[in-house]
Amino acid sequence: MKKLLLPFIALVLANAVVFAQEEAAVDKPVVEPFGSGYLIDNQTTLVPYPKTLEFVIQHKFGTLENGREDVWGIYNSANVRLALNFVVLKNVQVGYGLTKEGMVHDFSAKWTFLEQTRKNSVPLSVSFYGNIGIGGLEKESYGLEYEFMNRLSMFGQLNASRKFTDRITLQAGASFSHFNQTDTSKYDYDRIGLHLIGRFKVTEQGSVIFNYDQPLKALQLSNHEDVKLHPNVALGYEIATVSHAFQFYLGYSKQLLPQYVMIRETKDFDFNQFNFGFVITRLTGY
Repeated sequence: MKKLLLPFIALVLANAVVFAQEEAAVDKPVVEPFGSGYLIDNQTTLVPYPKTLEFVIQHKFGTLENGREDVWGIYNSANVRLALNFVVLKNVQVGYGLTKEGMVHDFSAKWTFLEQTRKNSVPLSVSFYGNIGIGGLEKESYGLEYEFMNRLSMFGQLNASRKFTDRITLQAGASFSHFNQTDTSKYDYDRIGLHLIGRFKVTEQGSVIFNYDQPLKALQLSNHEDVKLHPNVALGYEIATVSHAFQFYLGYSKQLLPQYVMIRETKDFDFNQFNFGFVITRLTGY
């Protein structure tokens, strides 16, 4: 019996060693490059595990200009977006959201087709995000010659991120925004933009975060040459766990959908025009 048992044990151990070596040789994706699929006004390259439902609350208060009268905008008018996103396949997520201002329904998709790996065989994570917004106001708001297509707006963004250390992750991106119908005395139809976001972990669950979006003049209409394209700047703090993330920040734009941030935000670039906001995400696995 012992003569049969010893070779069997040796075979099991040998297989275990080979399996462990193969596992060690696999270059897995980096752990937790971001705390959430959202970072203030931008999408990150992070997509949760398949069959994960993500519930999102985005909330922006009024501007700081009234000071103590409305508690620096907190008791002024607010803009809110509620959204649900579902990961249908590995690194593929689809979603639906509704924004209070303009009653805009949006349908979105995100695909992270490259993931940064721990051994650096893939140095970057790269994703594409896109959405289609459908305005929900009365049809008179969309011009005299109303068509359903007048309600549509679109946004597409290519992002690349890198986790440089256990505490620092940066992401850069480029985007294209479009509105099918617009008031040409105030806005353009199209806009190209550049984006930069970052996360700096200061505790196990806490991070300092920032957001920078710069609209460009590449597709600006000639009659808007005097319009200054202000950057959307925001600085905040994030608390993230396995299933939750809470971000609180001070930022320039009161818009929530990215195409609205890039084209429809035209107020003066002054500190009094900044506003407080927060983002809450909750993950549920199925």
